[in-house]
This record gives sequence, structure tokens and C-alpha cells, in this order.
Amino acid sequence: MFKIKNKYFFDKKLFISVTFLLYLVFLYWSFVYFFPKKNFKAPEKVEPKTYYRVHIIGKAAIGQYLWLHLFNGSLDIIEKGFFQNGNKTIDNIIFNYYSGPGYIQNSIPHEIQFLILIINGRTSKHVLKAKEWLDFLPEIHSLKKTAIILLGNEKCQNHWILPYMKSKGGMIDVLFLVYDSILIDNKEIFQWPLGVATYRGFPNLDYNQIKHVTSPRKYKCNFMGTVYKNSSREIVDALLKTSRLRNICYLSTRHKWLPNESEESRAEYLSILQDSDFTLNPVGENTECYRIYEAVELGSIPIVEDNMTPGLCVSSLRLLKKFNPPFVFVKNWKNLHEVLQTDNLNLENIIEQRVKLLLWYNIFKKNIVTYFLNILKESFF
Repeated sequence: MFKIKNKYFFDKKLFISVTFLLYLVFLYWSFVYFFPKKNFKAPEKVEPKTYYRVHIIGKAAIGQYLWLHLFNGSLDIIEKGFFQNGNKTIDNIIFNYYSGPGYIQNSIPHEIQFLILIINGRTSKHVLKAKEWLDFLPEIHSLKKTAIILLGNEKCQNHWILPYMKSKGGMIDVLFLVYDSILIDNKEIFQWPLGVATYRGFPNLDYNQIKHVTSPRKYKCNFMGTVYKNSSREIVDALLKTSRLRNICYLSTRHKWLPNESEESRAEYLSILQDSDFTLNPVGENTECYRIYEAVELGSIPIVEDNMTPGLCVSSLRLLKKFNPPFVFVKNWKNLHEVLQTDNLNLENIIEQRVKLLLWYNIFKKNIVTYFLNILKESFF
């Protein structure tokens, strides 16, 4: 109320405004009292994500296993495969992939900072070619970090690469090596899976592309491969020819290794794997072989001979065993018939094992990618 000319009157609008203002003041102090300032933080500033570009130069067929089967990348085929290019971003890494005979030292991209070079060191002839690439690395003046994926020697004779390691004065920051080499220390040198024989065109199939996953397969087992003299493969060859297994298992052998397949032989190989409950894997030059991965890819349970081969390798299949594969491991083949005729190998159980195998392999590949990326990030960036 206000006095004007000795009269009082009540201003309702002003009263409401003042009351509302006092109410706001009350709310503010209540808020400050009950919710101390220290409990509230200003939104943290979000830093923009840093991306790194990594070039992959594939000069060995295991590069295709990395790109097509592990990364699930795609390829642009140029000039009938003379150049093969791909691009894929995983996490904060942009991978540029280059493969094919058209890429030589002087034709790879310039200004490479982070490099993954994939090379073959299986034979002395391959080592000479690999060294040409390693000796070229100092010519890439922009190069900051280098990782090598090396298809090693089957007898693990890989010491030739040590002078190229960063710890020995070379330019290799990290090495991924196929086979169970004594050189693997999990600090600078790590193991890498052999994978499937991409050089023979082995495909990367989705689960729904694989035949007879939940239905009966024609053969109880198969063995298709090269029979080396005085190896356990001779025992398997003889068993499948002369025992009761010859009526339920598929056998196709040769006595000389052949690098290439025809369209017909590849189609037959894929068909037999997809039509077999088990695939036999007697040791060859090394315990680890392409057939193990190819059988897993197509849901044929590997029966793996778990024995060491002559040479400098240690353990056997330690990378695969690290992930607890649902394989059947044997030390000899003389009781193969008993292994295949055990009571728990009815159709329902085999289908269950087959599905478990395919799911395991999918997880295995994802784990290998994670393992690879973690090492790469720690070593490179």
C-alpha cells in the first residue's frame, strides 16, 4: 500500500511481482545450501579425436588374410590385379592398403609416416626379396614408425631379421612373426597367425554362406594334402586307405607340394571341407598349417597332431591355444578310428561342436585384430 495525498491504495500487480522475486531468491539460496557448488562441475572440454594414417604394403599373401579376413576390408582391383588397393578406418586409424606386383619400392606412396610392411621369409629366396624392402626403408625420409608382419621359416630359422630391429639399430619398431619362434618375446616380437591360403584364393565366407552347418555331412573326416616322406602324413594316408575309415572318410593326397590351384581343384577342396565333420591335420613342415584355419572357416572340426617338428620352433600352436580352440588334439594317429567312433559323436553333438567352432573362430579373429591394434598403438603413437 502506498500513501498518495493522504490516501492509501493496494497495488496488486506490484505485490505479486515482489512476492515472486522473493520466491526466486529463496529458491536460489536453498539450492546453494542443499547442493554445494563443489558437487557440480562444468562440462569438460571434449578434445577432437586424433586420427592417424597407416600405410600397409602387402608383399606376401598373408597380407590378404589380414586385410580380407581379419579387417573385413574390400579391394579395388586395378589392371587385372597388378595393383590392389583398399581403405578402412578402425578406431582412430585410417588404413591404406596396397598390394599386387605393381607395387615396388619406387612406386609406393610418398610421405609415409606409419608403415606396416608384410613380407615373406619362408625360404632363402624369399629372404633376399624381403631384405630388399627392409634395406629400402631408410629411403623413406618421412618414415616415423615401422611394423613388419613376416611369414617366417617353417623351421623358425628367422634370426636374419634381428639386425633390422630397432633394439639392434635397425628401423623395425615391432615385428609380428608367423610360427612358434624362440624369438618371440611379446615386447618387440609377437606371434602372428598363419591363416588361410589366400594365395590359392581361399574365400572369406559369412556364416550363412557355409553349407551343412546344422545338417548331416557326407564324410566323417577328410585328409587332403601333400604326403612328405617319413612324416606322420604317411601313417594317415595308409590308415585311410586300409582301415574301416576308408568308407567314411575322404582322401586325396599328392607327394609334391603345388603352390597353385585350378578352379576345379579349389571348388573340390571347399566342397569336401564343407561336407566333412572332421578334417585331419597331421604335421607337415610345421605343426601349424593352412588346413587348420581353412577347416575352421568352413565348420569342419580340426583333429590336430600336437607334436613338434624339427627345427628351432618352441612349443606348438601356442597362439591358437591361447584362445582355447575347440579342436581335437592327438599325439599319434593309430587310435584315430576310436577317436571318431566315441559315443558323444552323434549328429546332435557334432552339430553343436560345429556351431561352437564357427562362433569361436569369429571371436578369435576379432581378438587378433584387437591384439594387433593395441600393440600397434602402443608402438606407433
